[in-house]
Amino acid sequence: MEAYYKAQNIVSEEEWPTFWEHLKVTLPTTFRITGTRSHAAEIRETVKNAFVPLLSKVKVDDVVPEPPRPLPWYPDELGWHFAVPRTLLRKSPEYAKFHQFLVAETEVGNISRQEAVSMIPPLLLDIQPQHWVMDMCAAPGSKTAQIIEMVHANEQHKVVPAGLVLANDADYRRSHMLIHQTKRLQSPCLMVTNHDASMMPSLKLAPNKSGESTPFKFDRVLADVPCSGDGTLRKNPMVWKNWTHGGAMGLHQSQLNILQRGVQLLKVGGRIVYSTCSLNPMENEAIVAEMLNRANGSLELVDVSNELPQLKRRPGLSDWKVFTKSGQSVATMEDLPSDTKGRFYPSMWPPKNASELHLERCLRIYPHLQDTGGFFVAVFKKTATFVIPNPNSEKAAAAASEEEPIAQSSESKEEEEQEEKTTTEDTATAGDKHKLDVQTEDEPSDSVKRPRVGMTRAERYGAPAVKEEPFLFMDGESTDVGLFSKFYGLDEDFPKDQFLVRSEGERNRTIYFVSEAVKSILKSEDIHRLRVVNTGVRTFIRQDSNTPAQCTFRIHNEGIAMMRQFVSNARVMTVTLKEVLVLLQSPYPKVDEFEPSVQDRLMALPAGCCIFEFDPALEENKDEPNPRWEGQGITGFVKSLLVFPVWKAQVSLNMLLNKQERRSLAMRLGVDCVDTPHAVEGGAKGTAAMKAAAEEDSPMAEGEDAA
Repeated sequence: MEAYYKAQNIVSEEEWPTFWEHLKVTLPTTFRITGTRSHAAEIRETVKNAFVPLLSKVKVDDVVPEPPRPLPWYPDELGWHFAVPRTLLRKSPEYAKFHQFLVAETEVGNISRQEAVSMIPPLLLDIQPQHWVMDMCAAPGSKTAQIIEMVHANEQHKVVPAGLVLANDADYRRSHMLIHQTKRLQSPCLMVTNHDASMMPSLKLAPNKSGESTPFKFDRVLADVPCSGDGTLRKNPMVWKNWTHGGAMGLHQSQLNILQRGVQLLKVGGRIVYSTCSLNPMENEAIVAEMLNRANGSLELVDVSNELPQLKRRPGLSDWKVFTKSGQSVATMEDLPSDTKGRFYPSMWPPKNASELHLERCLRIYPHLQDTGGFFVAVFKKTATFVIPNPNSEKAAAAASEEEPIAQSSESKEEEEQEEKTTTEDTATAGDKHKLDVQTEDEPSDSVKRPRVGMTRAERYGAPAVKEEPFLFMDGESTDVGLFSKFYGLDEDFPKDQFLVRSEGERNRTIYFVSEAVKSILKSEDIHRLRVVNTGVRTFIRQDSNTPAQCTFRIHNEGIAMMRQFVSNARVMTVTLKEVLVLLQSPYPKVDEFEPSVQDRLMALPAGCCIFEFDPALEENKDEPNPRWEGQGITGFVKSLLVFPVWKAQVSLNMLLNKQERRSLAMRLGVDCVDTPHAVEGGAKGTAAMKAAAEEDSPMAEGEDAA
């Protein structure tokens, strides 16, 4: 490995010893505070003002470790890192307490464990709330979570963002782990799919409420592709043992196919970010250069030197070497031995016009620059309609040389006409019936990988034989919608036609809510071509109860933050810290366990679900010292409005939070709690997601998102 990368001149000779030694040092722990929650600033201030001063005083075995500090380049101090050995975690009560805090907040989605360099690509997408964004290779989901946060960044009262986040992964099992990661963010704008990213299908979408038909194109695309991963050496020691330069070469064509398909599905004027956790130019600059040349002027590399100004980076390479398996440097494809040519592609070599492609605009992140992993990022802008010549066609060269009119930030007329002509059948899209001279924007590339005739949909798109439950939209005037709308005083302007269920032939048990953008995809006449694994926020669940209630639907905690702004105050009750503690510390507290004044209000509430609101700022004794958290008031780390659902039976109450949510809240308040299973969770997310989570998604485990 050392000889290979020295030959590639990725760093100067003077810099090499420092670079190489950093690869052998364990990676610091990094985490990100999620930005969609109203209390993101609260979590940040807790870390900054409570834990940092506490940890600054720690000394173990004459060692004074540096306390957590914000990543200098991450906006709003929401990204943090610290380097503390595990032995110190065990010996220091202060660090053990901090670790407990991180685990609890990670379990409920307030904190995400994520490698620092992995946070960079979404930041360079420049996402706005109205954007349609696709994450092509999304699992395990840390970058997708960042994207969701950005779509929800400017949340307005009683407004569901117009944007869309489509998170895709080729592995069905990992797509369920992705669901588990992202569901904590409670976004109705998220859709999770399961496809080979290089073969993402095209759709003709249903008209929106204005009668306009939106193309299945994206404003932003993230292609964080599978790679050899040698940038993760500091975290994955096995890479040292298993690394060969041939690993990168074996991935070269699939990476190029994924990027190409992403460009096809990108709107003109849109931005696509290509990234790997590899240092190898075979997976990086070689891909970028080939893509730019295939685009024939319809793509350009964006100069992002002014974005994330405190992020230290090196420019991309404009020259690199290609080696045979035996380690021999080969100048051109023609110089290869005839028996090895099948393992190489011309795109692996630096093109003759490399100096004209501005490859220096790519970002190379090296471990020794800011104590991170290794990473590569390239940011493209699509400036015109993208047509890829078929390399098997005699007309390819002529087609590639034809110039198209430059389009602005919206789709060109030619592109719209092309969209209309696209057939909706899978076989035509894949090109297995007709060999076209040129490929259209909407067709997956068949330059290397062409589906064979007669392939099943499962074979074509990498989907398993498991049949997903259908997405069935509810009639906005149905009995069930009318029941919970009246009971909770749902706003008249709320889009009731965006509720859906996934329980065909059964009573509507779990009801989800999706955004208008998601609905336009699910209602498409081509939806059978898109393998949607999951979408929607669990909003209402039918509650099995022995107590007669006017409405058997309870609000799910997953959707309460969104729904609170749309429901009346009829089922809302303001409580103090005393009531919150009773609910946390008693399995099913009786009404008579509360203060007399509270008992009267509770008895006046009809049986069923209600919403409790606790505002720490209004607590009378808020400045009293917290018994567990030194330097904090009586409400501990809970500083902002707390909203949660409660089921009110005839004589008792039940806090409708799951085990992790209860523990996290109790920890932040500085008290103990009782783990009470509140109800059987409905819906289709359960088994696969929980199994994947149990096996691979330990909140603060070593295997956080690395790429």
